[in-house]
Amino acid sequence: MDPLPAFLVAILLVSLLTVKIRLSPFLSLVVSALGYGVLTGMGPELIGHVTAGLARIFSALAIIVFSGSVIAEHLRQSRAVDRIVADLLGLVGRKRGMLASGLSGYLVTLPVMCSMTSYLILEPLVGGMGRKAEGSGRRFQFAAAVFSVISFNLVYPSPVMVTLTESLEVPPTEALKFGLPISLLLFIPAFVYLVRLPIVEKEAYGETGPLPPRLVSWAPLALPLVLILVGLLFPAAWFVGSPNVALLIGALLSAALAGNEANEMIKKATKRAGIIIFDLCGAGAFGYVIAQGGLGPELYAAIGPLVPTVILPFLVASLIQLAQGSRVVTVVIASEMMKGYPLEPVTLVFLISAGAFVLSSVSDPYFWLVKETTDSDLVENLIGYTLPLSLCGLLVFAVTVLRWLFFI
Repeated sequence: MDPLPAFLVAILLVSLLTVKIRLSPFLSLVVSALGYGVLTGMGPELIGHVTAGLARIFSALAIIVFSGSVIAEHLRQSRAVDRIVADLLGLVGRKRGMLASGLSGYLVTLPVMCSMTSYLILEPLVGGMGRKAEGSGRRFQFAAAVFSVISFNLVYPSPVMVTLTESLEVPPTEALKFGLPISLLLFIPAFVYLVRLPIVEKEAYGETGPLPPRLVSWAPLALPLVLILVGLLFPAAWFVGSPNVALLIGALLSAALAGNEANEMIKKATKRAGIIIFDLCGAGAFGYVIAQGGLGPELYAAIGPLVPTVILPFLVASLIQLAQGSRVVTVVIASEMMKGYPLEPVTLVFLISAGAFVLSSVSDPYFWLVKETTDSDLVENLIGYTLPLSLCGLLVFAVTVLRWLFFI
């Protein structure tokens, strides 16, 4: 079978296994990778391609994901995240509590390295804060979810950006120079949209009691980010500025601050990190097998003449996101498919990133998590989660195209 129809069959298989049968993403993606390889006539090299794809993602993200999980578990157990949200609320004012919720989702996602984990930590707190500040608990929860995806999709060194920059050979500084300003600009349309949501509020909840010290609470969040920034600005500080080393230092600091509870904290973090990294490795296997199957050139030949060059990467990433839901899976597969595509690399990175925002609905596990925690019906969740993220993706696409037209 030719690569393009084989890919469509494989994507359909991923959707069936993950959405309908509820098989784990790792198994779904590995099975679909093997299916694609068989359909395209690969021989014994197929198993090698699967294991090579697994290894590439593990080597790139294992330390980052594990360290982020340790930091996340410490923030949750120590209630440091309560202090962070309270400080942000104090900074922006109680009448701008929804902005504080969005900022919390944006900031906590950066060292935690997973937007869903960040939301799980913040959700009870921002819901309760919403009821206290403006009587808008569910609106605050939607804000935390949407803004967590904004930083996850656009700001290096998130797994999305690490995957894209390594796969497409883009310097991290170039990705950060463009991605960070766009992510901050998205605050305006996302906030304007969310503040006007027609939502019937539900009772919110959250922990009470004295908050931990400010310095201790912020240190595990801020230290890795500062080290990464130093490494990007000063090449001589490459060692501590490496995302792997910076986040590992943050994880070690979290373990030290946890004291006698460090071992239990690390056990819980390891379990969560294992689930995340296995799913990401499954995406790596799927993407690498597809790349080796020759899909990219066939896709350019079949669809390229029908759409402008700058639209195809966004369209491909959007359809992959719709089919299987995981943003990291989307960028892994799309970046492998688009290697060698005739477009400036930074532009290609952000076109794929833009596609990872849109059409996130029933195939997206985050969609169901937000629906459950906000107690929304399907339509409310589409309005509060899917539509603002799709709006963000379209805006990122538009800004990226403008950059390509006038500044490249």
